[in-house]
Amino acid sequence: MTDSTTRPDLSLAALLRLSCAYAIATNGTILMPLIVGALMRRFGVGEDAATGVGALEIAGIAISCAVFPRWIARAPRRLAWIATLGTLAAQAASAWMPTLAAVGGARLATGLFEGVLFVVVAASLADRAAAERAWGVIILVSGVIDCALLVVAYAMPDDIVMRWVFVVIAAAFALVAWPSATAGSEAAHAHAAARPRATIHWRVLLPIWLVMMLVYSVLSAQWALADVVGRQLRIAPERIGPALALVSLLGTVGALAASHRRSHELRRGIVRAAALLMGGAALWFFLARGWGEFFVTQLLVSFAYYAVTPFLTSRISALDTDGALLSRSIVITFVAAALGTAVAGTALTQLGGLGCGLALGACALLAIPFTGRAFGAR
Repeated sequence: MTDSTTRPDLSLAALLRLSCAYAIATNGTILMPLIVGALMRRFGVGEDAATGVGALEIAGIAISCAVFPRWIARAPRRLAWIATLGTLAAQAASAWMPTLAAVGGARLATGLFEGVLFVVVAASLADRAAAERAWGVIILVSGVIDCALLVVAYAMPDDIVMRWVFVVIAAAFALVAWPSATAGSEAAHAHAAARPRATIHWRVLLPIWLVMMLVYSVLSAQWALADVVGRQLRIAPERIGPALALVSLLGTVGALAASHRRSHELRRGIVRAAALLMGGAALWFFLARGWGEFFVTQLLVSFAYYAVTPFLTSRISALDTDGALLSRSIVITFVAAALGTAVAGTALTQLGGLGCGLALGACALLAIPFTGRAFGAR
């Protein structure tokens, strides 16, 4: 069976509302280096403890996406409001929690609310066979919002960021709270128009998940080692953070790959080219000899990631009927990101820079042969 769409295209206003909701839902991954650094300085703990607390937010998103999607789809308008306001409140509350454990509880609550917003966005895009352009707009706009916040936060005085980073995040997202809270209308339409759930064969879904896991694991591993590699290149620590923030912002341009009117028919070639670019840049990153190469290689990996993501999410949306499949698929990406982060340090220690670069490059290139099946017939 070939892809077929049963729902009309989203209006620009709807896309902007969904972009704001998606920005709030996914900010934790982009802002994680900032959050981890602030927790380390505020509580005087090591990177392992701060990363563990930060990961609770990701765990909260995964729980909502894995357990609650169909329940959320029954009342998306109301829950979009609750999730938006709940996210802002939980973000701000993290600034006043007296202990690291208490902050961890607030981060978990933040993630649970953010996961609800992700489900709302997923349900809004469900059952749209050629949703690349819609996902491209959402990922581009939300990425610009999140990355701009990261750039601004790194430009602020260190003592303000250390103590009030969560208030800064909450205040920034309060500016887009209204469109985010009203994004549930499209998800409500999706629930009302949902057609009977079709059987999805594993031979179709598994290649999509494999491509997602390989791409996300490479991105997360390189991101986790960015500070280590930067210090090995003797780049001043105060330059590494702003450089990564700028890389994230500029990398969102990759999402424009899905905006071309022929993007749907060219999607296999675009994804393969992006995987090839990511693999080569990942290897080059560990062979970099200065700040310029460090910045360029990070930018190329980020660009490739943003180029691939709209096509992967769109492909799952075409197979989805109510957003549950895409919401649960995001758990796969979190597992991949966790694995990539967890093994990155060990790989660098055991294999050295060249060996680690070859391993990550191979992971990215391994996604290429699965692309044909991932974007084949339904």
